[in-house]
Amino acid sequence: MEIKAIFGILSAVLVLLGGIPYIINIHRNKIQPHILSWIGWAFITALGAFAMLASGSEWTVAILFANTVSCLIIVIYSILKKNGVWSTSIYDFIFFSLGMLGLVLWQTLNLPILAIICAIIADFSFGLPTIIKTFKSSKSETYFAWSFFVISGLLSLFAVKSFIFSDLAYPLYLFLFDSVVLLLVLGIIHKKNIINNTNI
Repeated sequence: MEIKAIFGILSAVLVLLGGIPYIINIHRNKIQPHILSWIGWAFITALGAFAMLASGSEWTVAILFANTVSCLIIVIYSILKKNGVWSTSIYDFIFFSLGMLGLVLWQTLNLPILAIICAIIADFSFGLPTIIKTFKSSKSETYFAWSFFVISGLLSLFAVKSFIFSDLAYPLYLFLFDSVVLLLVLGIIHKKNIINNTNI
């Protein structure tokens, strides 16, 4: 088995493993996932996986399919447990609408690079409600799961077919996004710190 395949499989396994403590924390009512973010991520990772599969990408697709499965499980279980956050303001729906628009543009544009940029914008729009929620309350997420997601994202970078924009951009974005969320959960980036630094 080639090395890229190993990295792709490991990254996918880590995503699925990271979902386990997340589900456990949902069950214990310790965290409050933002439903709109996870629904959006499920859509875009599924579409992204099929698009990359059609374009010839191989093992990088594994992490996207693993992400889709994890997202759907989190959405369903948090709804059943009634501890998910649906919306906190009109901005959440604006971000979600921008994400859906990005998905439409991504699927309709014939320019590969522009389509990937739209996919990243869509994913980020879906993720903004989670970033804002975690910025306000770091305890609404779990560091253990996001640590798995970050390591998985890092491994996925080594599974890309080639280091060109079309292959590298989306996995790199996922790694960076997950890293930001992890920093928020750990309190390294924190609302109080920013307020205190602003007042200095």
